[in-house]
Amino acid sequence: MQSPSQTFLKRDDIRGLYPTQLNSKVAEALGQAVVERLITLGEASPCIAIGHDCRHGNTEIAQGLMLGIVKAGGRYKDLGLVSTEHVYYVCGQMADEFAAGAMVTASHNPKEYNGVKFIHRHCIPFGQEDLAYLGKRADELLATQQVTMDFDAYAEHLLAFSGLNKRPDSNKPLFKVVVLAGNGMGGVAFAPLAALLERKGLQTIILEGEPNGDFPQGVPNPLLPDFMQRLSRLTLKNKADLGIGFDGDADRAGFVDSTGKEIIPSQVLALIAQAKLKRYSIRRQNVVVTPAVIMRNLCCSHLLKTLFGDRSDVTLVDTPVGHGRIKQLMRSPKYKEATLFAGEHSGHYFYPEFSYVDSGVLTSLNMISLAWELREQGEKLADLLAGWRKEYVWSGEINYNLPSKKAISQVLRAAANAFPGAQRYECRVDTECSAQRVFEAQGEYRPEELPAPDLKLVQDDGESGWWFVLRPSGNEPKLRLNVEAWGKNASIDCQKMVQTVDAIILQSGGFHA
Repeated sequence: MQSPSQTFLKRDDIRGLYPTQLNSKVAEALGQAVVERLITLGEASPCIAIGHDCRHGNTEIAQGLMLGIVKAGGRYKDLGLVSTEHVYYVCGQMADEFAAGAMVTASHNPKEYNGVKFIHRHCIPFGQEDLAYLGKRADELLATQQVTMDFDAYAEHLLAFSGLNKRPDSNKPLFKVVVLAGNGMGGVAFAPLAALLERKGLQTIILEGEPNGDFPQGVPNPLLPDFMQRLSRLTLKNKADLGIGFDGDADRAGFVDSTGKEIIPSQVLALIAQAKLKRYSIRRQNVVVTPAVIMRNLCCSHLLKTLFGDRSDVTLVDTPVGHGRIKQLMRSPKYKEATLFAGEHSGHYFYPEFSYVDSGVLTSLNMISLAWELREQGEKLADLLAGWRKEYVWSGEINYNLPSKKAISQVLRAAANAFPGAQRYECRVDTECSAQRVFEAQGEYRPEELPAPDLKLVQDDGESGWWFVLRPSGNEPKLRLNVEAWGKNASIDCQKMVQTVDAIILQSGGFHA
């Protein structure tokens, strides 16, 4: 097996493919190595002039060099976007100041390459001994940075949480899943689990499992209709019992049942929460904690309130949107001991047993376990979901561009005032745990006074109703709309609410993203 330096150490300089052979980590090791080399040659706290040309990745590599230089006790001055001759000039004319120079460039090589040209003061080129030192030392530094991932231990850890490790072994294929990785990390994450579960009768078909940052089939994202429709087609084509689609880093997962219909995130949250409530009680220091806390964000379905809102053994907590805020709330002293499960409409699901963080893979295992058990009982997941799908109709997330942040505020206020009979909900800080959560609102809507201006309005007459959420993007003049309706005319009511709120947004200058 080649060492890293064998891929980038050339006759006269450093040259390699970006970012596979030459990247910020390699550059940091080279920056540290070059300072150490200069110190062995008698330079005390050497200062290095760094320049770069216009190739892709040049600023990343330059910053890696700078970090390594400082880590090794050296200094640098950033010349910015320059030609190689500029670096030569300062190292020749300012030799008292600069012990060396580094020009980030791959010269005449194709655009896929990058590199670094090193020179000593007075523009003396780095010789073979210099370059050999850099390569050997960079290999040593990169080896100490690399942590070998124990994928088998990871797989066994997650299997234990899902209960699938207790299934008896079988030499027959009993249950089939399609895993659509979309050339992200889902294939890498799920492959060791698929290998362990094969002996229990799980047949796994991993598609687009090879990581490729160009995402040749499109961005893997369970919130995108095109991605989920592709997952549906592939699940039906392979006659699978369940389809799983991961996002790029595999911490989110989307699902379709054996009929190819999407299992929306709120339904996934409900299914797993029900299963966890049946499977075990929460124990902290051998004491059963009740009621168990289930968290949903403010864009999740009314289904969850129907299922868990009136149970004496469950407290349903509404959270803001955003995995960081949900994790903070779960870890707060008020909820840490009692939280059973949490989720949000984007496909993030959070597990206290998994360090209070989100896991697309653990969610997939739980969904496999659930659907597999139903099949063994002669039932289908699609049949269980049929009633929920008929009763609750969700619009999906609809995105709008607005001309300015001021226009966003105008839309939020107009929407808040357009439905006088609806109950408003808003994000505020829970003083008992110093974390944000969702409360029923009283009085006038004042978005500028809230930690998050997200607006939720709910109309519920007991048998039917609707809600919608309007929330701004954190860094762009955008609004995101989610609408749900339930009851006898849920589909029609959902469509009407989308049209009504859509008109309010368009009147303020918004347009569909």
